[in-house]
Amino acid sequence: MQKQKNRTPEGLQAAVRLPKNDYNKIQHLIDAGLYRSFADFLRDAVRDKLASMEVVSVKDVTAQEAEHMIEAYLEAHPGPSFASDIADVLGLEYDITFKTIHKLLEEGRIKKAKK
Repeated sequence: MQKQKNRTPEGLQAAVRLPKNDYNKIQHLIDAGLYRSFADFLRDAVRDKLASMEVVSVKDVTAQEAEHMIEAYLEAHPGPSFASDIADVLGLEYDITFKTIHKLLEEGRIKKAKK
């Protein structure tokens, strides 16, 4: 009796049909050395698409907690920051982030970035 090897597949396969124009564009990128193969390009494209669609969870925090979180973020990341980026990174609702930043600006606890 033969022993079967317990192999775990590295990944699953998915076939895809592409318009000739897209196929040629990808082949051009491979020929230019930007990707090793079609599979390499497609894996990268799928990862990018999935990352862009990732759901952002929103934390339920008080205004005071939001103030501390935003101040800590700005101290750790000096330089200009967009309020929407801060909200995304910290998982805060946009509304509370914008209100909190406005309050911190009014109180002089943070400064507006120069244009």
